[in-house]
Amino acid sequence: MDLSEDLSINEEIRSYKDRLRIFLILYFFSEPYSDSEFPSRKKIFRTEVRIQKLDFLLRNPDYLAYELLLLAESDEKQKNEIQTHVKSIFDNKEPIFKRLEMERFFFGAYEDIDDVIGFLIGIGFIDYKSETTVSLKSVEKEYFITDYAIDKVESLLQSLSQLTWYVNRCKLIRNYFGNKTGNELKVAQYKISEYRDTSYKDYITEISSKVKEKYEQLFNLEL
Repeated sequence: MDLSEDLSINEEIRSYKDRLRIFLILYFFSEPYSDSEFPSRKKIFRTEVRIQKLDFLLRNPDYLAYELLLLAESDEKQKNEIQTHVKSIFDNKEPIFKRLEMERFFFGAYEDIDDVIGFLIGIGFIDYKSETTVSLKSVEKEYFITDYAIDKVESLLQSLSQLTWYVNRCKLIRNYFGNKTGNELKVAQYKISEYRDTSYKDYITEISSKVKEKYEQLFNLEL
């Protein structure tokens, strides 16, 4: 196999992972939806900003762990539970093996997902709508998960063990941050200096050492 074939295979694998990951975000973080004009639309997910910020947490286990620790710092009731999650993330070396870097764009972590959304529309998994706001300053994007997608995915979730990590991670993020809007997630990420200070178009800096320091501060244990 020559280098061009190897690169082509890697691109195909990456494309498959992107489609899977973005769809699971839409699926797990959407809300029930009903419209007699569009009976196939069963769930709705609002705004691309929210996709991008949730995708960042999914792709960067060190940042997810840090945000969980900040939550533990302010909520004693969840402290022990969060300690278990963060320890598991680092015991499994997820910041090394699961990390998928994202570039710093104008408004934080961003990656073009137009091709992914186009693919999901093309196979009938989602419908899509965008509207420019009255101020003409932004576009509100809505993503609708179809009954066809739900039927297909719910059967696959039971049969494909390869999806287990993605499913469990989406559920974990949803449990702690699922009620956050895209802007709220963005604000939280901007509070982390390494994220905020990464230069435009550079990959956002990893923060494993920062997580370990915070973990030791909170639990008096090394991570």
